[in-house]
Amino acid sequence: MDFYQVCTLLAVVFFGGLVIVAVRAILQITKTAEAVEYLALTTAEKVDKTQSTFELLEKAATFMDSGVYRTVAMGIDLVKRLRK
Repeated sequence: MDFYQVCTLLAVVFFGGLVIVAVRAILQITKTAEAVEYLALTTAEKVDKTQSTFELLEKAATFMDSGVYRTVAMGIDLVKRLRK
């Protein structure tokens, strides 16, 4: 075998290995995409179930920012100071 045949053989072997690695990577990417899709679907279902909880938390946060809560908190603080 001369130099060019050895170089061609090495190139073919290298290309074959590259193809094998590429196919395995594509298979792994496919599996990962399927897992992400499943995760997205199950998460969407769980978010829909907890939507009422998020609405309640938003209402509670709005109440905490309101003047009514601040007035009640100030009244409680005054009562605590008067008891001391």
